[in-house]
Amino acid sequence: MKDIVVIDDEIYICNIIIETLDCFDDCRVHQFTDPVEAATHISKNNVDLVLTDLVMGDYSGVEILETTLKNHPDAVVILMTGYPTVKTAISVLRKGGYDYLVKPFKLEDLKATIMRGLEHQRIKRENVELRSQVELMKIAEAMADGVQLKSLLNLIAKSAVRELPAKAASIVLFDPMSGEGRIKSIYGTAGGNDVEAFLHGESPQCRRTMTSLHPEFISEEMNDNDSPYHRTLVSFPLVSKRMLLGLLNVIYDNRFMEISTGQKRLVSLLASKAASAIEANNLHQDLQHSYLQTIASLANAIEARDHYTAGHTDRVYHYAEVLARQLNWSDARLNQLRNGCLLHDIGKIGIPDNVLNKPGFLTVEERKIMEQHPELGARILSDVPFLEPIIPYILTHHERYDGTGYPQGLKGEDIPMEGRLLAVADTFDAITSDRPYRQGRAPELAIEELVCHRGTQFDPHMVDLFVSANERGLVRVEHSEKMPAPAPLNATV
Repeated sequence: MKDIVVIDDEIYICNIIIETLDCFDDCRVHQFTDPVEAATHISKNNVDLVLTDLVMGDYSGVEILETTLKNHPDAVVILMTGYPTVKTAISVLRKGGYDYLVKPFKLEDLKATIMRGLEHQRIKRENVELRSQVELMKIAEAMADGVQLKSLLNLIAKSAVRELPAKAASIVLFDPMSGEGRIKSIYGTAGGNDVEAFLHGESPQCRRTMTSLHPEFISEEMNDNDSPYHRTLVSFPLVSKRMLLGLLNVIYDNRFMEISTGQKRLVSLLASKAASAIEANNLHQDLQHSYLQTIASLANAIEARDHYTAGHTDRVYHYAEVLARQLNWSDARLNQLRNGCLLHDIGKIGIPDNVLNKPGFLTVEERKIMEQHPELGARILSDVPFLEPIIPYILTHHERYDGTGYPQGLKGEDIPMEGRLLAVADTFDAITSDRPYRQGRAPELAIEELVCHRGTQFDPHMVDLFVSANERGLVRVEHSEKMPAPAPLNATV
């Protein structure tokens, strides 16, 4: 039902217009000769189209126009006047008026103008998403650029609030293990325990959506300080291949109308974007997990070939993490550190057993073969894009601070920080662990070796941090008591 308001201080003109509007189906017409009464009605009731005279005593039709658009931004306002000027017409259109009729006008012209106005409004309301193409493009670009899932979902929730416009929006991810949802993103504010439960995916409406995989739209009349308005709660399932991924929940408040078809379509588009982002993130994580499982199996295969290095990667990670936390590394960088430690010796899978497990010191030729393992490891990982950040761990953990290391002979801070850090952690474990050619040494003697080679083999700052951490009890050595070797050790792995 369309609500049309007709305003003219001459009653016979109102009557003529109302008779003309009889041919429009599904319309409710309200007529006023007093513009003040008309403005009050417009402020308190739903309005779709307004026909108003431009000059009504001391009251201007422009004031009606402004009042209408303030309360009903998508309403159609048509002004009528018997004293037209170009300046007035331009002013009316600039203020948002839809059209301008000059009295006397033909009733057919009036009908045609009203029909065009209502059709314009219908298209405008049914195609809310067209006004949101910029937001949707931003979301698509963010997805293409690999923006982190949380940031992407925040952008989608923000777009829902801004473009509908809505009171608040949230995205809840479904946990198949517990069968419950967990809030991932929320934007906007809306008070009340029932509203909070809805936004967090804990309301009966949300549970129905999770079960049925169909969107739920619940509208209710609210009253705030004797000012009634409509509230619509939208719970839209995020689905991929008939599997529930989560919910997009939206709270839409409007004084005069429920959520429109176009707005529902926009929510559907945003839900589709959110589902695609979650699915892509899940696939990416599954792929990473598969890669890591495969490569970790290779790393375990190395340790299986040499029982002396069993548990080496886990211990190295502990020592490296102690150092990294002294450097205040982020969680993301610590995750890369974990993978770097796990795979730092992956290249040893290409080293022959007679070299890898030789129960004595290596010859010059055998040492050259052993020194190939950093480059072998880097080549193994080079075709896996997400592992690119950990290549410095694999390639440079045997470089020496004085430039005499391998494989590239890098010196000082030309050695990536990852390599300088891992060199300390790796060597500490090498010294305190048993090797085919010697027994492991006590942690105190390993610290002495690190200090002894500070500034030659190792970055002085890294050694100082490790020594300090050890003095504070942060370095946990998980070995049985070691017997010191009879001669000084050249700290190599």
